[in-house]
Amino acid sequence: MSDQDIPAALNTSRLTPAELETYRRALKGEELDPTDPVLVGLVDRGMLIPNTHAVGTYVPTSYTHVESQLTAAVQKVLVQATEALAGIPAHVRELEAEQQRYNYCPSPVGTLLLPSVPEVNAETIRTIQTAKDEILTSQPGPRKARVLKGALPRDYEAAKRGVAVRTLYRTSGRMNAAQREWVGAMTRVGAQVRTLNEHFLRLIIVDRRHAFFEVFEEDGTVRPAAAWYTQDRAVCELLAAHFSLQWERADPWVPEADWAPEEQADGEPDPGSQRVTTKTQRTILRGIVAGKNHKVIGKGLGVSERTVTAQVAKLRNELGFETVPQLTHWWATSPERLLS
Repeated sequence: MSDQDIPAALNTSRLTPAELETYRRALKGEELDPTDPVLVGLVDRGMLIPNTHAVGTYVPTSYTHVESQLTAAVQKVLVQATEALAGIPAHVRELEAEQQRYNYCPSPVGTLLLPSVPEVNAETIRTIQTAKDEILTSQPGPRKARVLKGALPRDYEAAKRGVAVRTLYRTSGRMNAAQREWVGAMTRVGAQVRTLNEHFLRLIIVDRRHAFFEVFEEDGTVRPAAAWYTQDRAVCELLAAHFSLQWERADPWVPEADWAPEEQADGEPDPGSQRVTTKTQRTILRGIVAGKNHKVIGKGLGVSERTVTAQVAKLRNELGFETVPQLTHWWATSPERLLS
């Protein structure tokens, strides 16, 4: 019997009651109907063969022969299954190549809710450890010293192995000793850090293939200790674009050249420190740098366009500048841009 002749192991279970009854009748030498489906099945499986000495009767084959036949059938299926398993990776790679050829970006897991700090930490640590190209993080709130201490080895190792690490903090973070220490260590291994004096989303984006972001309730509040996690490429690219917009408007944080206003014993800026700008003027300057016109800036401040223009003119005169570009150049290099 050739390999092609071996039947697939579809009927290798124990005999059914009907089959067992037919088998027993054959053993007794009874004449059987050759068209009976049950008998046909037993003959096909090699358990009974026609008796050449008595037409209409059947004799059983050796049970050792049955065993070898059943074993061969199962082995055939196992070989086929093994070959099928071995071919799966190549099949999947072929499908992947076709998807990439047509720029199709599937979402393998959609978006998952991580409802607690341990789950958020476990997933972010696992993802950051597998980063190959880029880690983007934006942290709008202060980070606790113990959190920064725990994150430093992981972030440091990623930067050392060549991953581009960019982190965005609020400007007030420059007053945080733990954050200054983290920034000092990370920038020494090539990470970049900037600060922005306005609110932005809390994000972690890894290789633009994984993203973690805040969970907003229906009333607009942020759910504490929870995060959304997505591998949806479109969402990851959108969040990375948002990060880039904030990054371009932020100020570099280089610890060696860092500056902060003189502080009192309680850590608050000294009201008597020398300042050129008012808080309103600083908001206006940030708006100008962001490309907003005076009308839009005024709307955000709740004042008229004329008031914004007057404030710009007043500050320009106080500094002795003839043009707004001179004023914005001064602002870009002034330590006052770090004030709130």
